[in-house]
Amino acid sequence: MKHDLKGSGFFRALLKMNMLPLILLTLVITTFSASRFAKSLNVEAKNGLVDLSHTVAVWYDTMYEGAYRTEEKEGVFYLVKGDHILNDDFAIIDSIREQTGVDVTIFLGSTRVATTIRSNGERVIGTKANVTVVRDVLEGGQPHFYTSTMVEGVRYFSYYEPLYDADGKCIGMLFLGKPSAQVEELIRNSLIPIIAFGILTMLIACVVTIRFSGKLVTAIRKMEQFLISIAKGDLHERLDEDVVERKDELGDVGRYLIEMQKSLQKLVEQDILTELYNRRSGEKLLRQSLEHYRQDGTPFCVAIGDVDHFKNVNDTYGHECGDVALAEISARIKKHMKGRGFVARWGGEEMLLVYDGAHLDTAVTYMQELQEAIRNEPVVYGDVKLGITMTFGLTEGNGDKIEHIVRNADAKMYQGKTSGRNRVVV
Repeated sequence: MKHDLKGSGFFRALLKMNMLPLILLTLVITTFSASRFAKSLNVEAKNGLVDLSHTVAVWYDTMYEGAYRTEEKEGVFYLVKGDHILNDDFAIIDSIREQTGVDVTIFLGSTRVATTIRSNGERVIGTKANVTVVRDVLEGGQPHFYTSTMVEGVRYFSYYEPLYDADGKCIGMLFLGKPSAQVEELIRNSLIPIIAFGILTMLIACVVTIRFSGKLVTAIRKMEQFLISIAKGDLHERLDEDVVERKDELGDVGRYLIEMQKSLQKLVEQDILTELYNRRSGEKLLRQSLEHYRQDGTPFCVAIGDVDHFKNVNDTYGHECGDVALAEISARIKKHMKGRGFVARWGGEEMLLVYDGAHLDTAVTYMQELQEAIRNEPVVYGDVKLGITMTFGLTEGNGDKIEHIVRNADAKMYQGKTSGRNRVVV
């Protein structure tokens, strides 16, 4: 059964659970940061205009000593500073415009008498200030900052400062400003890195989340496949090492699954008393040996062994003693078979031994070693030392059916029983 990882409902739910809050949080942080930064730029621009306005005022005070006043000559009104007429005097304001990019206008009342602002190439001399500005600054006598003031059809980011005569009367205004489009463009260009950083951070976090979620779901899928195989009876399925080597809770679950698999293997494949393979497992492994022989000619030998006079042990010392003796003998045989093949409890005190990759002469040598090891080391049960021997029937595997091979080994084992026991019949 193959699963599409990206189509997994769990995978999608995991992404939603992790990515939606992440995206929302990133958007909130980016929006908040951008808003705060834009506000800071506005404040900085305002402060810049205010500072520049004060600088211009000081400049005029230094250049032309005396208070601002109004003079009339031949029906024309002039704004005078000390003895200097400011009408149509562009030297100072043009210098400021050239150095800072900020437009400067001097008002007499609400009328522009000197300005750097042009319309169709001509300075907008003689035009009037916005009625709102006149109310706030000229009539109110207070400086004022505007984020959007219309001057000859152009929106300005501007600061107006009143000009007072010697009696403290507001008789004019000083304007400093930049077209709002320029300021907004500056703010947008300044915000681009913040927004780009926020988006990049969100994308990186999303990629990391997707990869993490993918690995998490992949590990769960591997455990699911492992459990499916076990449920189908394949108790030798291997759980992917990537899962087992994880250092988190999923890794713990994977290791518990392997322990569960081993426990099931013992329950299903092993004999409880002897801890050898049971008959069902022995038959399965024997079929594998036969299949290897048929495919590539790998030799194998089969032996059936039986503990001699085992009924006398049970009758004399009890079944508990018999169980101890059987378990001890099984442990010796299992140790002997390590790296040579396998052994299974065939029934009662009978054992099935299969030597993989061994011809008959080699198997005979192995069996003689095993018989000597069993015969020379008694089984200890309390104060009793039992000398145990076994009789084996041994045959070389061939292309016959398993039943024929086992029957042949079994017949030879009974031949050994009837001819004196404690021997290997080939």
